[in-house]
Parts: sequence; structure tokens; C-alpha cells
Amino acid sequence: PLIAKLIVPSPPLSEPTPTPTSVAEDVDAGPALTPEDVVGVLEGRGWKAEVVESSGVPILIETNPGGLMKCVDGRPSDLSGMDGPKALGGVYAIATNRGVTTIDGLKAIVEEVKATGFIPSCHGDEHADPAPMGCGFFKLWSQGKLDGIAPPTFDSEEGKAAILEREGAYECLKGSHEEKLVYINFVPGTTIAPNGDDQAFVVDAWVTGEFDLDVPKYLVAAASTVEQLGGPLIAKLIVPSPPLSEPTPTPTSVAEDVDAGPALTPEDVVGVLEGRGWKAEVVESSGVPILIETNPGGLMKCVDGRPSDLP
Repeated sequence: PLIAKLIVPSPPLSEPTPTPTSVAEDVDAGPALTPEDVVGVLEGRGWKAEVVESSGVPILIETNPGGLMKCVDGRPSDLSGMDGPKALGGVYAIATNRGVTTIDGLKAIVEEVKATGFIPSCHGDEHADPAPMGCGFFKLWSQGKLDGIAPPTFDSEEGKAAILEREGAYECLKGSHEEKLVYINFVPGTTIAPNGDDQAFVVDAWVTGEFDLDVPKYLVAAASTVEQLGGPLIAKLIVPSPPLSEPTPTPTSVAEDVDAGPALTPEDVVGVLEGRGWKAEVVESSGVPILIETNPGGLMKCVDGRPSDLP
């Protein structure tokens, strides 16, 4: 059954505090989303994925003010400023994640991106008609093919015009898709510039923290986009290397670096499940009378709901 109830701790009766909204607020609720978790999700979708340290990715560069916030598309551009962050469809990444579907909402996002110092953008290519439909992410969005994400009320040309009106940029990408892999980058303030001779999709996941986005929803949308566009189901998840002077383990949790984005919450899990066609809700433990404490000697057993021959 694609029906789920996510049980969270009820607040103590003596303390009328709000129900925790982040698993990071209650250690017992479980760990934060980690790159290893993302690897598991991708492998479950048929991908090959691995975590690599930033020191092993020499093409990683620092972002700079004035760089384009541009699409993850790996094809070469007719513009400069490739040292800005890469996001799904450029500024459309923020709109889809927040459920913004109007031109006015898009214009507000353009201003928000400009305030960070980056140049908001969208793109098309040499083959599409109209040209701005050359962005595969926008095409999927406009056709309602991104699960759990409402399509925009504007078309690709109207979106382009709105971005340019607010002093954003429009780029025309050249050639055909020849991406060999997908980089999912968790290192804040860094990116990878497109290379027409060695194409890759670049998803700068750290922008979810910069713009307060829903992390699981964003990453699921990225995976779905690559899959629907027939891209390579091969991913490298880039995490910060430990400082040379401090031989500490590589961070395994996004929560270890505040800039990497918010921790996974029960509400995030609801959003991911609903995006996969489930019905899901968050309930407090006080409303689940069948919840019991675990005890030493109890079985660590399967989730299967059928009766057992053991006590």
C-alpha cells in the first residue's frame, strides 16, 4: 500500500512546545540526510553512484559574484560567467522547488538571485523552436512531467522575457547532449564549468541552503530530469575534503556543514513520498496507541506485517 504515517515524538504534556519540524531537533529521530543516503536512493533507481572528496576533483572551481546561476546542462554556452552555481533550469530551479508558477513570482526570484551577486538566467539552444524550449528541465516542467510539481502558467518565451526584463541573462547552448556523468556537488561556494569536449551535468546541491530549498524534492527532481532526458545514470557526489592540517574523517552528514542546507525533516519525507504517488502524513506519537517501547532481547525483525511463529 502506498500509504504512510510518519510518527514523530509528541511534546511533553508539561511543556507545550511545538512538534519538532526537523529530525536534527531530536537526536533520537534519526540522522540527517547524508551523501551516502543520496547514493542509496540513486542506486535504488538504477544509477551507479559514489561519494568523492573535493580534493579528487581538480575541475572544481570557486564561484564568484557576477557568475551566472545557470542550468546544469553540460553543453557549451555563448556567454561567459561560468563560475556561477549550476541549478536545474537556472532560476527555474527555485520556482519549481517552491511551487511558484506565475510570471510575477518568477520576477521576484530573479531579484532574489541578483541580491546574492549571481546573475539569474535561463537558456535555450540552437535546435528548439521556440529556442527557449531547448531547456529540457523547463520543457518537462511545462508539460507537467515532474512529479509533485505544478507546471508554470507561462511559456518558455514569456519566462525568458521576464528574466531579461529584470536584468537577468539568456544563454544559447551549442551542440548536442553528450554528458557522460552527473556531478552532485555538496561543497559550498564551488562549481564546475561546462566543457564541450568532456560534458557532464553539474548539480550544485549546496544552493539548496543558499535559497532555503527542499533538499529531497530538489534532488529527486534532478534525478527524474536526467532519467527522462535519457542522460547518464552515473553520479559522483562531491563532498568537502578534510583540511590537510586536521586529519578528521570526511563529513558524512549534510548537517555537519550548515551551509550545505537544512536537515531532512519528516515533512521532507512526506514530500518525497507524495512525489512518488503515495499518500503520507505526519502524526504525533501520542496519537498512535499501538506504539510500544523496545526492550533488550526483542527481535530485530523484518518490517513484514504478517504474524510470526516466535514470541
